[in-house]
Amino acid sequence: MCKKTVAIAIFFIFWSLTIYAAPPEEKYVVVPDKKSIHESGKVKMTIFFDFFCPHCHEFDTVVVSLLQREYGRRLEVTYKGLPIIYEDSIIPIEAYEIAKEEGKGEEMKEAIFDAIYYQRKDGANIDVLSSLAKSIGLDSERFKKNLTLGIKKKAVLESKDLAKSYGAKGTPTVILDGNILIKDNSLPVVTSIINKILEGDKK
Repeated sequence: MCKKTVAIAIFFIFWSLTIYAAPPEEKYVVVPDKKSIHESGKVKMTIFFDFFCPHCHEFDTVVVSLLQREYGRRLEVTYKGLPIIYEDSIIPIEAYEIAKEEGKGEEMKEAIFDAIYYQRKDGANIDVLSSLAKSIGLDSERFKKNLTLGIKKKAVLESKDLAKSYGAKGTPTVILDGNILIKDNSLPVVTSIINKILEGDKK
């Protein structure tokens, strides 16, 4: 059984013992100074995350995986860095951005999460990250050079500023369609909000 399947199974056991739903008024807010980027028949999800945030790992491994199974192409997911856990949190996010630019973002994200939470490796170590880059088919020497030079640091800091403009105070911070800030990241709540958006397209 793969790690993601095990994580999902554990999630459902935990879910059966826990009440997730927040009070209705706390489930989400529409951010007044942000414009909707909604497209009919599709919901765009932006996740501001930190690789050293265990809740981000759980949300990615379980909640996002189940949502993607449920909605397929009707759900577009974008990950943006919000380095707030440690001073070095920015480094693995830079690594992710470098890999993403070369079409390997998803693979790198999974590799970094796996290294931190299952292999107990230092996710901010450049040699570890370069080894992960090599494992997913990237040129490790070029990757290491770009990471050392910090070519994606500006992009990550801009992402952090964007998260702050939404009022983000922690990770994961989830935004739907550009202007809906989710206050309760549980699977039932996120699913209900996505359904509500998609049902609105049918009217």
